Amino acid sequence: MKNSIPSGVVQFFEPLSSLRRSTENSLIEFFKDNSYKEIVTPSFSYENGISSGLFEPLKTKLFKLIDKSSGQTMILRADITMQIMQAVLMGDFDMPARICYADNIYRDIKEHSGQKREFKQVGVELLGIKEKTADNEIINLSIESLRKFDIKDITVRISDTYIFERLFEKYGLNDSKKTKKIKGFLEKKNISLILKSITELPNNFIDNLKRLETLSGYVKKNNDYYNDVLDIAQDAIDTAKKIQSDNKDIKVFLDLFYCEHPMYHHGITFSVFSENRSLVVGGRYGNVTKPFGKYIPATGFAINLDELIYFLSNKEKK
Repeated sequence: MKNSIPSGVVQFFEPLSSLRRSTENSLIEFFKDNSYKEIVTPSFSYENGISSGLFEPLKTKLFKLIDKSSGQTMILRADITMQIMQAVLMGDFDMPARICYADNIYRDIKEHSGQKREFKQVGVELLGIKEKTADNEIINLSIESLRKFDIKDITVRISDTYIFERLFEKYGLNDSKKTKKIKGFLEKKNISLILKSITELPNNFIDNLKRLETLSGYVKKNNDYYNDVLDIAQDAIDTAKKIQSDNKDIKVFLDLFYCEHPMYHHGITFSVFSENRSLVVGGRYGNVTKPFGKYIPATGFAINLDELIYFLSNKEKK
């Protein structure tokens, strides 16, 4: 019986198994009550039908097998968003479409990396709305979904992946090698390294980076603080102020010095924390629909159900 269970797979016993099931059911029913319709996707997909839209780092983490009937390569579900997008494009969905799900995700993660190769993900997708109202709806829904479990001390981090794209465009920085290097330093939130390592930067470029860094932080109650802002950051600032206005009892952290590289989200992105633990991740991702031949504005969020029940279980013990 030694090593009878592969590493990184799911196995729960009581009381966690019951907590896991009740938490999943509670979330799905809550989403349905808010007009999100549940979808169940297949565990397998043909690789050539979905891989073009996958987030690039995921392409090296796929479990693959051969379909004996067709000879095609199939992959285990590594990302449910692509399956939902494919279903929406192939099906007869009225827009805007509100979809929720709870499915297992499988990723061939290196052993001892600390990540699970199998985990359950619960979440929602809102497709067909490009306005800020969609971001507000999704972020508020994620907050309310945690409140259902009496989770307090909630902090929402809000950013916008387009901020630096707009900044590069504003100053004519179209050298891919240079911008890639700058993004690497931005991920480390280190302006001094950009100054030391990259020459011939446009005038005021660093000044704008410093301004973004200064404006970042917990949302200020004094609205005058945001009067002198950069246009490139206005969407994130407006969203953060709206979420703070809607939720007086939480903290909203505005991160204008955020860089996602490689990029999955395109536009407003957010995470929801409690007790310094990330419980929800979400944001805009409409650009990933382009490989399927049609752009659909989309935003959503995902909850790692297994991580959430560990959090809830520990909270009950305190």
